[in-house]
Amino acid sequence: MANREKYMLLFLVILLGVTSWIIATKPIKQGLDIQGGIHLVVEAKDVKEKIVDNKVVEPAVKVGPEVMQAAVAVVRQRVDGLGVAEPLIQLKGDRQIIVELPGIKDPQDAVKLIGETARLDFRRPDTKNPGKWLETGVYGKMLKDARANLRGASDWIIEFEFNSEGAKKFGDLTTELVGQPLGIFLDDKLVSAPNVNSPITGGSGLIEGGFTAEDAKKLAIQLKAGQLPVPLSMVENRTVGPTLGQEAVEKSFMAGMAGLIVVVFFMLWFYRVPGAMANISLIFYSALNMAVFKLIPVTLTVPGIAGFILSIGMAVDANILIFERTKEELRMGKSIFNAVESGFQRAFSSIFDSNTTTLISCAVLYYFGTGLIRGFAVTLAIGVIISMFTAITVTRTIMRVLVRFKKMRNPLLYGVKPARKQQAGA
Repeated sequence: MANREKYMLLFLVILLGVTSWIIATKPIKQGLDIQGGIHLVVEAKDVKEKIVDNKVVEPAVKVGPEVMQAAVAVVRQRVDGLGVAEPLIQLKGDRQIIVELPGIKDPQDAVKLIGETARLDFRRPDTKNPGKWLETGVYGKMLKDARANLRGASDWIIEFEFNSEGAKKFGDLTTELVGQPLGIFLDDKLVSAPNVNSPITGGSGLIEGGFTAEDAKKLAIQLKAGQLPVPLSMVENRTVGPTLGQEAVEKSFMAGMAGLIVVVFFMLWFYRVPGAMANISLIFYSALNMAVFKLIPVTLTVPGIAGFILSIGMAVDANILIFERTKEELRMGKSIFNAVESGFQRAFSSIFDSNTTTLISCAVLYYFGTGLIRGFAVTLAIGVIISMFTAITVTRTIMRVLVRFKKMRNPLLYGVKPARKQQAGA
């Protein structure tokens, strides 16, 4: 065995070991259609100009591309705070945002977290109109950080920290309000009104209001992510159960196994020894594919499973092209070793061209598609790339090793009948 084959075999053994470790230790992420969750569609609304005491305290905001991008960024930060694995957050049209949260346990809390504007502001009491509050120009958008914390046995509070601009304004405000209450409003609702005992010049403070643990954490996430630039109204709120997805997964698995068994027997019957090598390569391909899905990670959906199964067929197709070329070379009278090398070299351009066109199709589907269509495009593209590697590298290495054994050089083992010797005088 040449050194090249030895090194390649060692590389494949190490790669198989790493692949097995990834499959055994890392979980695979399931999409909304498999494990269930919630599907939301929210729509942005224009903000009218707000005037208090003949002063513009809140300018008008008209929904546009920049505003929608900012809204998506805020929603994404809030969802990240929930710890949802592989959420889908994307624009739909000019004013709507699609949010899909797989595996969410409490849909109502998620809806409130995403949809609430979370406009925090600090107000002073109106001395002329008892019970009224005046805006001060200190807003939640000036916050740098916010976190929920437990004070005592069961008293949850939200600690916050301002940026430099907010710290100065908050310090000046609390200096003026020593001995008076400071109104803390969230979305124009009074949360708490603690008395200011001394100026707060450090740029930090806390909000207390009898919060539960969940309410405190949700509010901290909203404040840290920032307020939405415009209000979002709920257009669609749909809870997706995993039953349909599980049934589809089971049927897809059965179909995939049936197809795999048929392919394995066909390759053995029609291509003999190369067919057996292709089946080994196919097992390697499937394991490597699953490891890549877990490592990236790829969110597995029902269409994604379909893309994976389709890529298995394409992986076998590459081997068929190689073996047919090899059989042609054998019929032309070449030795087994030269026929195998020529088969791989001559088939490469066809394999490369067909897989490139498939990858272009996957790129188009991913760019213009949404959600489940993107899942199909991603799994198919990954499968195509790995199939090229296994066909050109794994199968080729095994075949190179195999043809060095004399017993493996019989053309019958490759599905080719030996050429008959012509009789003398014929």
